[in-house]
Amino acid sequence: MTVLRALGGAIADYFRLAFSLFLVGPLVVALVVVPEFAQHIAEIHLGMFDSLAAAKIAGQDPLRWAFGYAKIAGLVLAFIASARFWWCRKHGGRWYDPRQFAWGRLLLGFALFMAIGSVGELVPLFTGTKAPIAVPIVASLLSLPFLFVMLAGLFGDRATPLKALILQSWPWLLLLALLLPLGFAPLSWLHGMNHRWALGMPDIAVWALMMFDALVVGLMASSVGAAMFVAYDRFHGRTPR
Repeated sequence: MTVLRALGGAIADYFRLAFSLFLVGPLVVALVVVPEFAQHIAEIHLGMFDSLAAAKIAGQDPLRWAFGYAKIAGLVLAFIASARFWWCRKHGGRWYDPRQFAWGRLLLGFALFMAIGSVGELVPLFTGTKAPIAVPIVASLLSLPFLFVMLAGLFGDRATPLKALILQSWPWLLLLALLLPLGFAPLSWLHGMNHRWALGMPDIAVWALMMFDALVVGLMASSVGAAMFVAYDRFHGRTPR
């Protein structure tokens, strides 16, 4: 029952933070909402929602792709900023100040996460044969704790021992794995459906759907940040330093 209560509390906090960021941290959400809506303006200008055929043509237009790259950059920034926003709100600091990152941990975690996780792909380069299915699976599992090393760097947490980050983070990595798709998966589905629903609709309906869709993407970003914060903060609160 204690585990279930803790899990229920984590899920409740996750949803509360994901939605409340729009009220208490609108500038963070704007990092992705603004470029997302700018892309929608370009899509409407290109006639992307006039028909399915028009959508296929406009979908490959360089103008749409240019705005798409800006949106992707904004989405990644919003992931990072939303997680940092909640960390700094609780532990102090400025979410927008990269000087407060623990850069060594952030870069170490990223490098080892990528290197260990890629072992299965590197095996054929040395052996000339495809790696057994168990190799990439084990490598991916072994790389997971380095996500928390990255998060320690992102949050500027230099106090938690690296050994604890690598060896003691597993329960909270499982929590993170649960939380991440909980909101992101249905929101991603809704994001795709908004574009389908807009096809052939009157202009006013298209504009309304695209404004709504920009907020959906903002919520996707805030949900990822909330998941990272909730999982890491619970680990941080239970780990001796």
